[in-house]
This record gives sequence, C-alpha cells and structure tokens, in this order.
Amino acid sequence: KKSIEIMIDVYDYHGIEDAQEKITQLKKIYFELVKKAQDILPKNKSKRKSSHFWTLGKLLYDFNRSIKNKFEITNYNSAIVRDFGLYQASQVAQIVQFGEFFKKKDISDKIPMSTYLELIWKASTFKKSGILEKEKKRLLQRAKDKTLPSHKEYREELNEMVKTTN
Repeated sequence: KKSIEIMIDVYDYHGIEDAQEKITQLKKIYFELVKKAQDILPKNKSKRKSSHFWTLGKLLYDFNRSIKNKFEITNYNSAIVRDFGLYQASQVAQIVQFGEFFKKKDISDKIPMSTYLELIWKASTFKKSGILEKEKKRLLQRAKDKTLPSHKEYREELNEMVKTTN
C-alpha cells in the first residue's frame, strides 16, 4: 500500500510559522477526506450514482475552502484521482463545482452524471444570468416526469439557452 506524503519547498518552509504542525494537521484532514470518499464512492465504477459524485464534490469543495490561502497543493487533481479512485484529473474541477453550485435537494439519481455535467459546464453563466436555480428545478421535474433528454440533446438545449441570455 502506498503512503501519501506531503513535500514542502524549503523556501516556503521558512515562511510558515509552526510548519510541521500545520503539515501534520493538513495530512490528518486530507486522510479523513480520503477515507470519507472511499466510503462514499463504490469501488465498482458502474455502481456510482450522481448522489455519490455530489457528496464527493461537496466534501472537496468544503476541503478546498478550508485550506484556501493556507496551502497550495501543486499536484492536487492527480492526487485526488489517485486517492479517490476517479477516472481522470479533468473530472476533479467538475466534481468540485457540482458540490459548489448544487444542494442535496437538487440531486436525483434518476439523472445521469453525464447530464449533470452538461449543466455544471454552464453553471457559472447561468448563475450570473439568474437562471441556474430555475434550470435545476426544470431538470428535476423532467426526471420526475421521465422526459429527460440524452445528455447530448440537453447540451444543445443549454447552448440555446446561453445564446438567448447573452
């Protein structure tokens, strides 16, 4: 079993008061996060549901906020992929945004993660335009009514919405 290590640049080390204590604290928090993630995400990737990814996204979002301006993790996405059993580093940002822009009430396992990703990619734009909450409700209603489009069709719908809001 691999151990996770934290390395710090000597230059940075001298600028941090109680550096060893802070690193120990960061490792503890990170290991707790990894343990929670392992408990949330099924090892069998085909059994992972949107709610699993949202819970993980919320954990990562909260973790990021807690270490902001304290530490910079240079290989963060790679570490998350390795330690959390995700598919690829490019997913990490979307999963964090899922936890940032969505509440638990916005999540339904009837909606595939690929469909949520389409909305996540537009979340900042929709939030600025004031239509994100309305679109989340519409998506949930479509899941309830069993009228969900494919994620590609949904992407086209969202692209049209972006054009009309700009």
